[in-house]
Amino acid sequence: MAEVEEAPAKKEIISKSTRAGLLFPTGRIEKKLRKASIADRCGTAPSIFMTGVVESVIGHLLKLANEQAANSKPVAKRVTNAHIVAAARSDPDLARVFSGFCFSTSNEAPKAVDHILDAEDQKKRRDEKAAKAAEKANAEPLND
Repeated sequence: MAEVEEAPAKKEIISKSTRAGLLFPTGRIEKKLRKASIADRCGTAPSIFMTGVVESVIGHLLKLANEQAANSKPVAKRVTNAHIVAAARSDPDLARVFSGFCFSTSNEAPKAVDHILDAEDQKKRRDEKAAKAAEKANAEPLND
């Protein structure tokens, strides 16, 4: 009898994210970059780099939120959106990143301006605000 040869084994499919050692989907970010039409052509390297940056920022934010939850009184069992907002506002670098972002939560969070501006600019800004308030208080009411 003739011996039957086995078919060659199929290559295992490995995603770009796995090859790059990332958890976030590289293909999805690449698709978004192409749809944004920032440039005429877009290679794979920018999407891998951007995925790595996003994963790093989110990982740092979640680590800080976990610390916020552990330090809260009483100790929280879960990380909530309030912990994430507090972590984003308390870290100077993340405060700069998320300075123009509006978090939808009812909890109070420290203002990002304290971390973005240096002490001199903060003082100047407070003085301008106080001057405006004094000017507004001294303004005469309009008679209709």
